[in-house]
Amino acid sequence: MIKRKPLKWIVWSVVLLIVVAIVLWFIPTSYVVIYPGVTGNLAQMVKVQGGKQRNHGNLLMVAVGIAPVNELTYIGSRLDPNVELLKSSYAMGGLNMKQYVQYNVSLMNNSKLAAEVAGERLAGLHAYVKTVPGALVVGVLKNGNAQGKLQPGDLITKIGPYPITNPNQVHGIMKKHFTYGEIVPFTIERHHQTLIVPIRTTHIPQDSAPAIGVLISALQVPVIPRPVTINSEGIGGPSAGMMFALEIYSQITGKNLAKGRIIAGTGEITPSGQVQPIGGVAQKVITVHRSGATVFLCPAANYAKAEAMAKRKGYQMKIYPVTNLTQALHDIEQSAT
Repeated sequence: MIKRKPLKWIVWSVVLLIVVAIVLWFIPTSYVVIYPGVTGNLAQMVKVQGGKQRNHGNLLMVAVGIAPVNELTYIGSRLDPNVELLKSSYAMGGLNMKQYVQYNVSLMNNSKLAAEVAGERLAGLHAYVKTVPGALVVGVLKNGNAQGKLQPGDLITKIGPYPITNPNQVHGIMKKHFTYGEIVPFTIERHHQTLIVPIRTTHIPQDSAPAIGVLISALQVPVIPRPVTINSEGIGGPSAGMMFALEIYSQITGKNLAKGRIIAGTGEITPSGQVQPIGGVAQKVITVHRSGATVFLCPAANYAKAEAMAKRKGYQMKIYPVTNLTQALHDIEQSAT
């Protein structure tokens, strides 16, 4: 009996820990975790009609993962130096996970269009963006009145009797002509059909005008001399834009930028070739290291955080801060000398 007593307490302690862990697993938190993700080989993802493929070295895009955390995984994440916890309201802008994924798919599609124009312009071709009149719905807030009525991809062309030619008009029109609680007819284009959708306005925090709870942007269509196909392989978000553009440039000009190396990069791109900051750069540094890349291009605004992570982990990689596509190209070429 004396020998069995410690064993009994150990068994009960383990059972208690399991019960506590199960309970914590089912308690949600208001946080999400950003963790190291995957890289994508751009030669396999991007195809320029008539373009030339290199056969030595790789250019890589970099992605991170994001997931909601419960009380149990919150504790684990606090102890993991490779991840970052963020308030979900900050990281996801009031969207639930499904809506956030849809929103990031929309951002990825926009980044492809911007990269096609920027990459072809860098190669010396006459490429440009045509803006379609209207306001493109890119996200619907989970608590907004547009939920279930509008969807990403809808193009708002009129609010009440007022035509919409660009997204910047929307706030002013809602503030000047409508009141809180009023049912407003929104004219939209959806799958080549014109629909009129009545939606009651409401108050959205941090919005001084009557609102319905949608995220909008301009609908832009690229006009490019060389057709491009980009398979993003289910990855969302805008941060691959700069590397898409460099791959397009490489295939059009036939220049082998990698020159036998593995080069990774991240950064949102504009059609004019400006590189914009991105999120999760510290976790991307870890992802880049795992890929074997020795050169990493990142937006100048993210450089300090990326460099700090690389030093803390002792990684042997050269990180270049870039502000535009021309500079990114120059840095890649210089890194090979």
